[in-house]
Amino acid sequence: MITSFELLGTTALIALLSAVASAVLGYPAGNWLAGARSWVRTLLTPLLLLPFLLPPFLIGISLLPLQQATINSETGILWIVAAHLIMNIGFMARVTASLAVPAEQLEAAELDRASRWQVRLRIELPQQLPGISAAALLVALYSATSYGLVISLGRGKVNTLETEIVQLALRELDLSGAAVLALLQTLLTLAMFWLSSRLGANPTPLFGQERSRGSWLGLGIALATVSAVIWIVSSIANRAFTLNDGIGNNIVALGSQGARDVLNVTVLEAAGNSLRNMAMTLLIALPVAWFAAGRVKASAVWLLPIGISPVVIGLLFLVGSGYLPQSLVGWWLLPLAQAIFVTPLGYQILRPARASLPNEYLESARLDGASRGQAFQLIELPVLAKPLATAVAFSALGSLGEFGAASFLAYGSQTTLPLAIFRLASRPGAENLGMAMTASLLLLVLALVVVYFIAREARSEPGQQ
Repeated sequence: MITSFELLGTTALIALLSAVASAVLGYPAGNWLAGARSWVRTLLTPLLLLPFLLPPFLIGISLLPLQQATINSETGILWIVAAHLIMNIGFMARVTASLAVPAEQLEAAELDRASRWQVRLRIELPQQLPGISAAALLVALYSATSYGLVISLGRGKVNTLETEIVQLALRELDLSGAAVLALLQTLLTLAMFWLSSRLGANPTPLFGQERSRGSWLGLGIALATVSAVIWIVSSIANRAFTLNDGIGNNIVALGSQGARDVLNVTVLEAAGNSLRNMAMTLLIALPVAWFAAGRVKASAVWLLPIGISPVVIGLLFLVGSGYLPQSLVGWWLLPLAQAIFVTPLGYQILRPARASLPNEYLESARLDGASRGQAFQLIELPVLAKPLATAVAFSALGSLGEFGAASFLAYGSQTTLPLAIFRLASRPGAENLGMAMTASLLLLVLALVVVYFIAREARSEPGQQ
């Protein structure tokens, strides 16, 4: 029998391996990206960021055909960590690129006859470490709560705190045991925050203006990551176009409930549920993230919900709904739960943007008699439009692809698109798998288009190369 501390150890191992390896590999890739030509950055940034925004279980389903027929717990962990690297190396590279040190400092160090490694270790890395630490914390927290990825690639051989919480709560109805594991996961989150704070973690913009000097190693890692992303996209597209007599039949089939009606709603209805939930999530989460980002002092407290598993949040909402009048229980519970772990993502993006806004602008507006609303409309919104658009896009895609909380709160006619895709992909038959891959392809294309326009707009600002 697996003990609670063994589950804690496995979860912590996966999270720390994923975060450290992503940072180590993403750092040279990010330095190379910062020094690349503008059109190269605009082309590669969407591909690098795409896996970070996709539902983890979708990455797992894509890699599943590469697994051998049988795996054990050790190889299962390696597969999960490898999937996390595909998801997060590009994100870490993008963060590193945004932290590139101004060229004047590098030139001054070279004039003082500093070697390339001395410049990297004594000038660049100390300035980049706080932002990299904050990004690595985000990766660790996401990796510790990637329930869909663990169940798809772990195939029952890898047990984490999340999978055991679901096992105890839903199959064994042991809520006290599930609560103990939820507490352990919270303690793990607090430990990660403490470690990150010791490194001076501080949120950083995703898109910077400076240029750095890369290496062949960084180029190789970036191209390997992009190749993995292209392979995943191609794999999904190939199955969408070939299964069930082609893409045309699969698109038409999205209006059905799958072979033998494996779903309670059609895939299109599930997509409608996800879009409705996304809109409500944004209405709740973004004002909170905006308020938190505007506070004088940054606080890691606003990032804390990331480390609380969506599975745990969904379970808490499900249990809490039993104490509410039936008339108050409905679809709105899911977007409320999603807003809890989407808010930190918005905060991570908006905090450095709002902190960079000169106080003189707002003080001048107040002296001229402008109200808070007028200052927001005439000053903050135009200046911070691009970071706000990035926060909206990332939060929207995070809500659309959410799986853990939805597995508890979206049932019957409220099934969401990720749940529909997962259920179709886990059932036999070319029709069901073809529908799952087609819906996945549409979600993937949506994410790619959104990230492309964010990257393009970010590179169109005055003064950028």
